[in-house]
Amino acid sequence: MAEQVISATTQRAARNAVVRAVAEVLGKVATLAWTVAAARMLPADDFGAVFYALTIMLVLTSLAAWGFDSGLTRRGSAVPESLPRLFRATQVWKSALSVPLLLAAGLLLAGVPAVGSWTVLVLMLAAGLPELWSQTIRTAAACRQVSAGVSTALVVQRVATAAAVLAALGAGTGAEGVAAGFLAGTVVGWLAHVLAARRLDVRQPLRGLERADLAAAVRETVLVGVSGLVLMLLFRVDVLILGQLEGAGSVAVYTVAYRLLETVLFVTYAINAAVLPVLSSTRSRETRLLGCERAIAVGGFVYLPFVAVALTEGEDVIDLLFGATYAGPAAPVLAWLAPAAMLLALASFTDSLLHVLGRHRALLASSSVALGVNVALNLALIPVLGATGAAVATTLSYLVQAVVVLTFLQRAGERPRVLSPLLSSGAASLVLVVLLVLLHLPVLVELVVGAVVYLGAWLLLVRRFAPEQQQVLVGLVRRRRVAA
Repeated sequence: MAEQVISATTQRAARNAVVRAVAEVLGKVATLAWTVAAARMLPADDFGAVFYALTIMLVLTSLAAWGFDSGLTRRGSAVPESLPRLFRATQVWKSALSVPLLLAAGLLLAGVPAVGSWTVLVLMLAAGLPELWSQTIRTAAACRQVSAGVSTALVVQRVATAAAVLAALGAGTGAEGVAAGFLAGTVVGWLAHVLAARRLDVRQPLRGLERADLAAAVRETVLVGVSGLVLMLLFRVDVLILGQLEGAGSVAVYTVAYRLLETVLFVTYAINAAVLPVLSSTRSRETRLLGCERAIAVGGFVYLPFVAVALTEGEDVIDLLFGATYAGPAAPVLAWLAPAAMLLALASFTDSLLHVLGRHRALLASSSVALGVNVALNLALIPVLGATGAAVATTLSYLVQAVVVLTFLQRAGERPRVLSPLLSSGAASLVLVVLLVLLHLPVLVELVVGAVVYLGAWLLLVRRFAPEQQQVLVGLVRRRRVAA
């Protein structure tokens, strides 16, 4: 009976993860497309200023988001009938916090040198509002464990943003045009999310909202909200410090490598968005640990070969996408950033266990320690190593976070296995490294050949040592075809 529950849980999480992952892949391709175009067509300082303003917006909206979405996930998954009122209350809280916060930021940060044009800053900050609202709709869809509608909306948003930005670049409107295109795409995406929300049965008239609903939405969100803000700073503080110490040009170099890292992080977000509601709805320790370990295995399948490619072919990949201007300076940045993908995934999946267990103080402690390490290392390394120093700080801070989270889980008696789910993908990635070092072909050919060899080596290993990993990924592929 327990095995049937685990199987049903895994299948449901896998189905939602695949739908979300397909949308994330399409969205990431669209985002990468306009980023590549902007890097090639804008001066380095303008390119860096756009992403510096984007980073400010993401940090501020993380503060406005607080812990509302996490609370909505936990309570909306456990008590589905409460979801409509909690959903509306969450939107009210987010709007009430974000409007004054973004207005104040637009006035106070206008003189920051790395921001560049004030128009760019204002347009990027304005995009924060519709993005906050869209995030809550995606959270409600995760509570319902129905991902198709919001996944389509996410694709619409990314594609619309890419189209608007590319049109602005083609018209020669510079950094201001890129920021305006980003805002336009975000608004279109929010409208698509609103349409998707009609299928989620979360309609709740604003006039029918009561104080009890607002109180329920904010209850027990303080620690989660502070933790979420700390996590966002952990993810973005390197860009803020780099811009202040080195200027927009260094931000541009760092952004090139960082965008490649972000492009592959969809696996973490897709799996976490699908697994967290399932973990929240089960009381089985065995199910929780199994879900976390399988999430780690899928993460390793994607991220360990990414590290191999970044170490051996990083400069050629950057040259192919962003041009020779960034290839040399950004290659060592990418090499140091690449391991952060696996470490971030490990920290995220184990964070979800802590969240389900209600260990919010442990969540805050782990992210705070990592943030402190990150800030200290950035301040020490950026003056010496520039953008590469920021990359070193990022990767080491995620390593610290993962270690601290695992320590807390061990004390709670629910520590998942970490190394064994990664053995097959790790060994196959070593084979990939050797192959890429020995090959001397065009980079695209090497990547195709490397992918085939890596997959073959991985299949041989998992069939012998971890057949359950093959079953999970085969199920993901089959569901991906259905979703497509």
